[in-house]
Amino acid sequence: MKILIPVDGSVYSLKAVEAACDLAQSKAPSSLILVAVAVEIPELGEGRYIYDKMKAQAEIALARGKEAAQKCGISPEALLATGSSPAEEIVRVARDEKADLIVIGSRGLAGKTSSFLGSTASKVVTHSPCSVLVVKAQD
Repeated sequence: MKILIPVDGSVYSLKAVEAACDLAQSKAPSSLILVAVAVEIPELGEGRYIYDKMKAQAEIALARGKEAAQKCGISPEALLATGSSPAEEIVRVARDEKADLIVIGSRGLAGKTSSFLGSTASKVVTHSPCSVLVVKAQD
């Protein structure tokens, strides 16, 4: 089973990594792919500066996700995606990598901006080419 886990460094995404590790260990052989998205906004004059900051955050999120997976005894693949929409990039990577499952945190770094489900998670659930497991963390 090929499991894709979007990470952004939030507690929600780290809980998703833990859940994906549990699934991978119970459904061996499985592989984990971590993906972080560096948002690119070319229309802004400061777009390059913002992109560089977002890329640095995404790299940190990948490192934290990789560390969490390795604590469970799993060595995941890590991908850095670039685009204007995190949800669209996650769905694209799932399609390109032929993922069997996406395990995503119910919210990201934006926190409690949406009633029940973060906007990225909601869009991924709606447009994903495969099943999606949404992981909640204790508030």
